[in-house]
Amino acid sequence: MHKDGLQRMLDFLDGLREKGIHFTIQQTVPDGIMTFTLVGVRVEATFFVECMEYSVFKGNEDVEVDPVLLEKLIAENWGDE
Repeated sequence: MHKDGLQRMLDFLDGLREKGIHFTIQQTVPDGIMTFTLVGVRVEATFFVECMEYSVFKGNEDVEVDPVLLEKLIAENWGDE
Protein backbone atom coordinates (compact mmCIF):
# COMPACT_ATOMS: atom_id res chain seq x y z
CA MET A 1 0.00 0.00 0.00
CA HIS A 2 1.33 3.41 -1.00
CA LYS A 3 1.55 5.92 1.87
CA ASP A 4 0.62 9.52 1.26
CA GLY A 5 2.98 12.38 2.12
CA LEU A 6 1.33 13.14 5.44
CA GLN A 7 1.55 9.55 6.66
CA ARG A 8 5.21 9.27 5.58
CA MET A 9 5.98 12.49 7.47
CA LEU A 10 4.13 11.32 10.60
CA ASP A 11 6.00 8.00 10.54
CA PHE A 12 9.30 9.86 10.13
CA LEU A 13 8.48 12.21 13.04
CA ASP A 14 7.67 9.21 15.24
CA GLY A 15 11.16 7.86 14.46
CA LEU A 16 12.79 11.18 15.37
CA ARG A 17 10.85 11.31 18.65
CA GLU A 18 11.86 7.72 19.50
CA LYS A 19 15.52 8.75 19.05
CA GLY A 20 15.08 11.95 21.10
CA ILE A 21 15.90 14.18 18.10
CA HIS A 22 14.51 17.70 18.31
CA PHE A 23 12.78 19.00 15.20
CA THR A 24 10.76 21.95 14.07
CA ILE A 25 8.12 22.01 11.41
CA GLN A 26 8.33 24.92 9.00
CA GLN A 27 6.75 25.56 5.67
CA THR A 28 9.64 26.70 3.50
CA VAL A 29 8.05 25.76 0.19
CA PRO A 30 4.35 25.97 -0.70
CA ASP A 31 3.89 22.20 -1.02
CA GLY A 32 6.16 20.66 1.63
CA ILE A 33 7.46 20.99 5.24
CA MET A 34 10.09 19.90 7.82
CA THR A 35 13.48 20.79 9.37
CA PHE A 36 15.57 19.03 12.01
CA THR A 37 19.03 19.38 13.50
CA LEU A 38 21.60 16.80 14.55
CA VAL A 39 24.82 17.69 16.37
CA GLY A 40 26.92 19.50 13.76
CA VAL A 41 24.39 18.91 10.97
CA ARG A 42 21.18 20.65 9.95
CA VAL A 43 18.84 18.67 7.75
CA GLU A 44 15.98 20.10 5.75
CA ALA A 45 13.70 17.24 4.80
CA THR A 46 10.76 18.23 2.64
CA PHE A 47 7.76 15.94 2.48
CA PHE A 48 5.67 16.25 -0.64
CA VAL A 49 2.54 14.33 -1.55
CA GLU A 50 4.46 11.80 -3.68
CA CYS A 51 8.02 11.84 -2.28
CA MET A 52 10.46 13.12 0.33
CA GLU A 53 13.74 14.92 -0.41
CA TYR A 54 16.37 16.39 1.89
CA SER A 55 19.43 18.63 2.04
CA VAL A 56 22.27 18.31 4.56
CA PHE A 57 24.21 21.31 5.87
CA LYS A 58 27.40 20.44 7.75
CA GLY A 59 29.70 22.76 9.64
CA ASN A 60 30.71 23.83 13.08
CA GLU A 61 28.22 25.43 15.40
CA ASP A 62 30.55 27.92 17.03
CA VAL A 63 28.96 31.08 18.35
CA GLU A 64 30.45 34.13 16.66
CA VAL A 65 30.38 37.73 17.89
CA ASP A 66 32.18 39.58 15.10
CA PRO A 67 29.62 41.71 13.19
CA VAL A 68 32.09 42.21 10.32
CA LEU A 69 32.22 38.43 9.79
CA LEU A 70 28.40 38.29 9.71
CA GLU A 71 28.27 41.08 7.13
CA LYS A 72 30.90 39.27 5.04
CA LEU A 73 28.94 35.99 5.18
CA ILE A 74 25.78 37.76 4.06
CA ALA A 75 27.57 39.55 1.24
CA GLU A 76 29.21 36.32 0.03
CA ASN A 77 26.11 34.14 0.22
CA TRP A 78 23.10 36.39 -0.37
CA GLY A 79 24.38 38.95 -2.82
CA ASP A 80 22.69 39.97 -6.05
CA GLU A 81 25.53 38.49 -8.09
